Amino acid sequence: MTLEIALVLGITVLVFGLFVSEKLAPDLIALCTLVAVTLCGLITVPQAFASFANEAPITVAAMFILSTALQRCGAIEDMGRWIRRLPPVGEVRILLVLLLSVAAASAFVNNTPVVVAFMPLVLGISRHYDISPSKLLIPLSFAAIFGGTCSLIGTSTNLVVASVARDYGVHFGIFDISGMGVITALVGIGYMATVGRRLLPSRVSLAALVGESRGTSREFIAELLVRPGSSLDGQRLGAAELASIQGVRVQEVVRDGIPLPGPLRDIILRDGDHLILGCHAASIAEVDDLHHLGAIDERGLGLERLQTGESVIVEAVVTNNSRFAGATIRELDLRTKHQAALLAMHRFGENLTRNLDTLPLRFGDTLLLRLPETAMAPLRDSRDLLLLTDTTIPKARRAKRPIVLAVLAAVVGLAAFNVQPISILALAGVVTIVLTRCLQLKEMYEAIDWRIVSMIVGMLALGTAMETTGGAQWAADGIVGLLGDASPILLLAAFYGVATLLTEMISNNAVAILMGPLAAKTALSLGLDPKPFLVAIMFAASASFATPIGYQTNTFVYGAGGYRFRDFLRVGIPLNLLFWLLAVALIPLFWPLRPAP
Repeated sequence: MTLEIALVLGITVLVFGLFVSEKLAPDLIALCTLVAVTLCGLITVPQAFASFANEAPITVAAMFILSTALQRCGAIEDMGRWIRRLPPVGEVRILLVLLLSVAAASAFVNNTPVVVAFMPLVLGISRHYDISPSKLLIPLSFAAIFGGTCSLIGTSTNLVVASVARDYGVHFGIFDISGMGVITALVGIGYMATVGRRLLPSRVSLAALVGESRGTSREFIAELLVRPGSSLDGQRLGAAELASIQGVRVQEVVRDGIPLPGPLRDIILRDGDHLILGCHAASIAEVDDLHHLGAIDERGLGLERLQTGESVIVEAVVTNNSRFAGATIRELDLRTKHQAALLAMHRFGENLTRNLDTLPLRFGDTLLLRLPETAMAPLRDSRDLLLLTDTTIPKARRAKRPIVLAVLAAVVGLAAFNVQPISILALAGVVTIVLTRCLQLKEMYEAIDWRIVSMIVGMLALGTAMETTGGAQWAADGIVGLLGDASPILLLAAFYGVATLLTEMISNNAVAILMGPLAAKTALSLGLDPKPFLVAIMFAASASFATPIGYQTNTFVYGAGGYRFRDFLRVGIPLNLLFWLLAVALIPLFWPLRPAP
């Protein structure tokens, strides 16, 4: 082992450790890796920046844009609304229709936008048919993963492995993996409709857990001013008579235009303070006509009514590309910028209702917000939060649907006949989408998940370092020395098992980039065709079912469904084992384990 090999292997181990520890954002870890392998002299500067010109990140970015265009024109939402219009046919049939619809959409659209588009609709379906959201949201995420393996453009992982494969003389067509992908998808759908659904918990949403009705609920709000000479001046809010009025709750205290932090009950009121009060519609009768605040005025507390109105309470999820991630509620100043107040938060299986203003937000956090109905559209359009309510697609957007569908069909069709590589076809599709005003230029850039693109670029640089230093060959030789006498089918099973295990802990794209070359080199060292082993990595890197952190779609539904970590383990581990056995059986049938060409 040379010094360069030892250094690149040490960096690789460190990178995996950082991924698992979650001390830093995965995309930052990847970019730090690019800088480290370059400064250490393991790759040259042109080799480092060649990662930015690689087809994989360009194609992934282009597919994000095309997927967003399909979502914005309402094509995906209409599929969900069609499911909602079905007559009452029982939970199992509804689940089957949902699984099949989502898997079909995810075969040609990146699975993250599919889940984003379907989540509000699935929650509407759960309310419409009185089904617990937790019975539908994990199936939604898993179905998107199933569908992603049905074509090369179904998920970024497929595109990354296809890019790695070209370095070893292996070509993947857009439908090369469709045969196996459709079989595994149907098996996965069958599992979720039979065994899996029985393992799913039955839980209520965050809104219900903190005492609100399920879905979007209404309450009446009022803003009151503490007048000079008021009996409340100098009192602690928790001890004031105002706090004990039945049916009324103080949601916020604003002083000099700034919401006061800390527990509300400990705030000492001062004259000039603005009190934001709320009452649920069901409690109005108990408050003696909240619109006129007679129950409060009659108590002679020295309060002046400033305004009253109506607001909605809605759940929202911090998106994967959100500017809110890493910032606190106090820093975001939601009340001033979006007229929104945070009531509660769901994170990692816990429902939080205290000290929310100082807690940095993370991707996947589910927030319970109170805001005026007029403020919902601007917040939704910001793409920082996914509001879990049905979305109305403007007519102007719907009119663009034929163009979007035609562009996507052209990209897929021309790629299927190998007219041009998928990368340039997808980029041409993006240009067409923007020129025809299906998306604005700003929306085009916002559609790209730059964290995933940065992750791919950084990990490609590490893969290059592994190749140029001989680290990948050294590791492959070690595997051959250890397992060289084993049958190829056992070696295939080992690579799939390791890849799917790593995918539960770190980014699937990172696993694909690092495990792909290792699998290919090991196969070539044994004189075997590397394609079956690359297919194993491709499918294993997408088979993240046992944790909510291994795949973005799982993280999206984690908080919204009120899940706990063990819920994914209970449903996902049997599915992982089933897919493992299925892959070992099917891959040799579609791609025989024969000598290298």
